[in-house]
Amino acid sequence: MKFFILLAFLTTNVFAWGPEGHMIVAEIAEKRLTPKAKAAVADLLRGQTFADVSNWADSIKGQAEWAQSKPWHFVDIPDGQTYDTVEHTPDGDTITAITAMVKDLQSPSSDFTTKQNALKFIIHLVGDIHQPLHVGRPSDRGGNSTKVIFEGRSTNLHAFWDSGIISKENMDYQTYARQLGDQSLMGNTYDLPAFSFSQIVTESMAARPAVYKFKALNSVDPIVLDQGYITRNLALMNSRLLTGGKRLAELLNTIYK
Repeated sequence: MKFFILLAFLTTNVFAWGPEGHMIVAEIAEKRLTPKAKAAVADLLRGQTFADVSNWADSIKGQAEWAQSKPWHFVDIPDGQTYDTVEHTPDGDTITAITAMVKDLQSPSSDFTTKQNALKFIIHLVGDIHQPLHVGRPSDRGGNSTKVIFEGRSTNLHAFWDSGIISKENMDYQTYARQLGDQSLMGNTYDLPAFSFSQIVTESMAARPAVYKFKALNSVDPIVLDQGYITRNLALMNSRLLTGGKRLAELLNTIYK
């Protein structure tokens, strides 16, 4: 009952993985680091917090030297397929990127900047892979081609989930993370190499019926999302934020055993 009261309280504050969402995931994770992991990441971040760097990977995508990182934020998988059965692009995806960044962190030959960048990518990309539309249908480009209207403004379904909607900013990311962190939505811990990307992908794909539960009056009418859509998806969103944060902590705690 306590969790559902919390969900109602959070309804009008934050929805989805804009900058605030990534900061919430980062804050949840940072509070769960072991002393050894905390010391290791502090050395790399040089006074910055996880929240401070949680959106760095998005901020650099438009820079020529980081253009190759654009596909690292998502993976497209059609309905009825799995990551193992789908054809993969040579440009990489979220899973290949996280895997590569973990290797960079673990490698004794990686220099400081390589390790620092790898950590910042991991903080961001683990959040991304828990956002359902970052494991998207290629048919609509992960919701980017599905046009919707919310509160009279035109957007697309991916942007609605990914960029965030803040109708009443009554709570900062630290408070939100603390409130979510009091809940126990996960019964599992994760270890390398048992950090199960297949499970995470399956969870994100299983959310599709809820994410796409709307209808237009006819094929040419716009899809209008209302407060009911947010209310129906709020528990899902909070579960993905909290789960992403806890898994991020487990991943880094394992790297820095």
